[in-house]
Amino acid sequence: MSLKIDLKELEGLVREVSVEIPAEAVNSEIEKQFVEVRKKVTLKGFRKGKAPMERIKSIYGNEVKATAADELIKATYPQAIKEKVMKVAAPPLVTDLKFNDDGSMLYVARVEVMPEIDRVAYDGLELVKSAVTVADQEVDEVVQYYRMRFSDLRPVNREAQAEDVVTVDLKKLYDPQLIMREDSFEDMDIDLGRQATIKEFREQIPGMKAGEEKEIEVKYADDYPDEHFAGATIKYLLMVKEIKERVLPEFNDSLAKQSGQAETALELKLKIREDIKREKEKQQKNQHKNEVIRQLCRKNEVPIPGVWVEDYLKGVVEDYKKHYPSSDEKKIRESYRETGIDAMRWNLLLHHLSRQEKIEVLPSDTENWIKSFAEGNGVTVEQAREHLNRTGKTENVREAILEDKVLGFLMDKATVIEAAPAEG
Repeated sequence: MSLKIDLKELEGLVREVSVEIPAEAVNSEIEKQFVEVRKKVTLKGFRKGKAPMERIKSIYGNEVKATAADELIKATYPQAIKEKVMKVAAPPLVTDLKFNDDGSMLYVARVEVMPEIDRVAYDGLELVKSAVTVADQEVDEVVQYYRMRFSDLRPVNREAQAEDVVTVDLKKLYDPQLIMREDSFEDMDIDLGRQATIKEFREQIPGMKAGEEKEIEVKYADDYPDEHFAGATIKYLLMVKEIKERVLPEFNDSLAKQSGQAETALELKLKIREDIKREKEKQQKNQHKNEVIRQLCRKNEVPIPGVWVEDYLKGVVEDYKKHYPSSDEKKIRESYRETGIDAMRWNLLLHHLSRQEKIEVLPSDTENWIKSFAEGNGVTVEQAREHLNRTGKTENVREAILEDKVLGFLMDKATVIEAAPAEG
């Protein structure tokens, strides 16, 4: 089919394609659609498929022209894209459509194209590396965790204190959103020494004695782990039934053996220190990866199709609304726009850079990843491979390996600057 195709470059990645379809092709498609309609409809006084074509055309003329237009656009749009050598980022939006007096049809479509990347620049990347140290206080905090973990609880006859475990009865007094089905809870243990315990309980129970009651209003945070309670306000009547204090064991060889992590207290302390150091090194490496991505995106500010950004923000808003219905959509969009753009920009850059620098994922890379996955999950390599194939995650594994290799390449190219030691 011979088409007249014009292309205009609008702002950014937006292109406007005008396509004129000759009268012969238009008339042929319209007649084809009339034949299809005639086969399907039944008009009064005529058997199905036997109505006069003149009647069909007078009744269904507009509907058929609209259907024919849709079919003609579907048939010709790919040809127009191919002829103008465009890599489109999303389906077209038809902004104008008309049938000309000579029987031809003209439609105008707007479309966003993929950004063109000539070469990914990665010169001048810089990373600040800090010496990884572990303070004695950090080790002591983990030591205290082990002591807390293996502590005993002993009932006491005194006021509740900050580290106690308190047994209480709770009665619901105020729950306007009807978050809770039950009206009361008996013999609940509240650990005042745990940071995860509701703040109002940690602050208001200390000082109470067994047999005392108090009304406590709890305002659950918007990001509370149990999404049913997130953002809710509930008032309880709380009665203390029993107070138990923690009896902490000595940090000695016996506790080390009980932990299952070491044979002696010294060995456990050394292991704790090494674990903390390893975790800090991991965190610093992740920070370096994020910093490399940030710098690369700033050096290569590739434009991102607006339709991609809108689809991403729409998904973020929908997810937020599921958990927090009263969320401000405008603020969510503003908060996540740059994050989304950088994520999409990084995805484009890493794939272009992998081709530019011939960075590939080899079969051995995938096999090593699967072996590591199998070992970490206590399954055989074949079971791991079958699981990845069944869940459709094999390609995700390949993408993760490719990203890791590209990041490794960039970090090797970056200039590492040793941070000055912290004072004091």
